[in-house]
Amino acid sequence: MRITLLTAALLLALTSTAPAAPALGDKPPKWEYAELSFRNVPGRPALIDNDGNEIPAVPASAQIRWINPAGEVEVKSWDELADKLKAPSLKKGTAAYQKIQILNYLGNEGWELIEQQTLSAALAAAGGFGPAGGRGPGGGGIDRGGFSGPSAASTWLLKRRVP
Repeated sequence: MRITLLTAALLLALTSTAPAAPALGDKPPKWEYAELSFRNVPGRPALIDNDGNEIPAVPASAQIRWINPAGEVEVKSWDELADKLKAPSLKKGTAAYQKIQILNYLGNEGWELIEQQTLSAALAAAGGFGPAGGRGPGGGGIDRGGFSGPSAASTWLLKRRVP
């Protein structure tokens, strides 16, 4: 009997000092989602075809796509994306440095990363960005035809709370 009373007193003391669980709000939180995709497209040096005709060089480029509830934006540089987002001007530097500045800006705007997908160079070359169905004009992906160097594609899914 004494142990039962001691146990009951201990349980009463623990439950009376434990904080109550927070009350749930009237409405569940609302979220909006966005997707940021980036693809590095390597350049190709000038070539000579089998007939001796010169094929001009193709400079390296980037494809950046921002999709959110307000719409879609596709640009060729992080600086151009900053302009479209009405973000502060980016400091001069490499594309990687400018990408970090954009990610920091999005974080300051409340966007949180919830998923990341990265395609290897082989997968990006075989299907990459664009419509499904193969390579070449209108067929999705990029016909690399002599492109050299690494190609990588990343897609980030983000969310932020809507007030």
